[in-house]
Amino acid sequence: MITQDSSEILPTIRDFPPRHFEQFIADVWQHCQGWTTEVMDAGPDKGLDIIGEPPDGGAKTAVQCKRYAEGNKITSSDIQQYASLRQQWSDVSGVTIVTTSSFTRNARNRAQELDVNCINGEDIVKIIDRYDAQEILNWYATGKPSDW
Repeated sequence: MITQDSSEILPTIRDFPPRHFEQFIADVWQHCQGWTTEVMDAGPDKGLDIIGEPPDGGAKTAVQCKRYAEGNKITSSDIQQYASLRQQWSDVSGVTIVTTSSFTRNARNRAQELDVNCINGEDIVKIIDRYDAQEILNWYATGKPSDW
């Protein structure tokens, strides 16, 4: 197994193809946190990449994944757009945006107003460390199959 220190994790994830990033996030949530996850079909997805349901069977969450470069931040208009996923999907009540980048201050404020959960690149690294998800990271980093 390839061991990466925390400083190498985010650059590794930013190198994943966008679809692998979505699948990686779903796998970490499912295998490490006990969520039930469904990665939506590739193509026009109405802004929905993953539907997740917590282990206790609570309300479903729409997850939008953005594999962005460090300087490409999520803005308040992005938050507003993705908050509307609750209206587009009848069985979804939570919205989470996961990015390898970060959120502007206005985006964080808007997310709080609209009850949107924000997970930035640093948070992803902490989640990988906290849940010991290095094996999943390595599987994707060493050439996960291109199709499910």
